[in-house]
Amino acid sequence: MEIWRALKLGLSQYAIFYGRTNRPDYWQFVLALFVISTVLSILDEGVGLAFNVATLLPWIAASNRRFKDAGVSPKNFWWLALPIVGWVFFVIRLTTPSKK
Repeated sequence: MEIWRALKLGLSQYAIFYGRTNRPDYWQFVLALFVISTVLSILDEGVGLAFNVATLLPWIAASNRRFKDAGVSPKNFWWLALPIVGWVFFVIRLTTPSKK
């Protein structure tokens, strides 16, 4: 049931860009978004798209907090502009262990 707690936490902090999000909470939140998005897209593509647009800000906020927890600059979002190589670098930076 941890995945749903992480989803609830991530959505309740949808516009909080300060603070930190630990690695398990972040990836459980992303997994929950992925599962819900996939199910909704299978049922109705428009609903899945609407869900993805609605959860974009919470995902950005959680990623920003995860970067801060890992000791990485949130400016790493610019890597998403590079297809494939940038996305791989972005994911690698998100998997960095937390800095205490």
